[in-house]
Amino acid sequence: MELVFFDANCRLGRTAAPRPEARRETADIAAELVHCGIRRALCYHALAREYAPAVGNALLQQEIVRHKSGGPEFVPGWVLLPPETREQGPLADQILQMRAARVRAVRLFPAEHQWRLNEWNAGRLLEMLESQLLPTFIDLDQTDFDAVAAVCQQYSLLPLVLLRVGYRTCRYLYPLLEKHPNLHLDISLFQAHGAIEEVCERFGPDRLLFATGLPVVAPGPAVAQVTYADISEEQKSLLAGGNLSRLLEAAYGN
Repeated sequence: MELVFFDANCRLGRTAAPRPEARRETADIAAELVHCGIRRALCYHALAREYAPAVGNALLQQEIVRHKSGGPEFVPGWVLLPPETREQGPLADQILQMRAARVRAVRLFPAEHQWRLNEWNAGRLLEMLESQLLPTFIDLDQTDFDAVAAVCQQYSLLPLVLLRVGYRTCRYLYPLLEKHPNLHLDISLFQAHGAIEEVCERFGPDRLLFATGLPVVAPGPAVAQVTYADISEEQKSLLAGGNLSRLLEAAYGN
């Protein structure tokens, strides 16, 4: 069975202070994806994190349009903020804009953007994301496990994807996976011995998503993790791209 890889964590655009190995244009990232056999990539723009989400989201759409012909498919994921400061307009308008732009996933950076992933600060945003079944991606360094647990419990229909979970986090993750079926994990740094196999056996293969972390992280090791995992070919297919495709297709209740 040929594995169809769909990267759940890819960044486009230059950062304010790029590391030397990450000074890559979109064409370079596309070439790296092709080289590693990755057909699609869910992306956000660097300036949506480091400057202003509205500006970065607009630049992301422009970048995707410029690189539509040939190579891998770049799929947009917009960065959002809680609505109280009105930096991105009313939530209802954001939904209309995302649907028009075919955006089916959201990225949150609460630590970077100085807000908290809890009810008093982000309740209206999280309610909206849950009502639309929008897959919501958040890096572990942007929050903590207590906040993740609270969000999973209070917004139990929200597909929450925790990115860049390290190999020493299993004692936190396993109780969360057991209690909250809406929680999913990116496997790019999830390198504990036998962890992929154990999660598939105990919690099901639908909880894990293939991701690379391009352009900072080389994609080859993530591809190898799935390719050589001691699981069935059907389970590998879900991890490689089937799970992410399913989450995106279910957005907006479609």
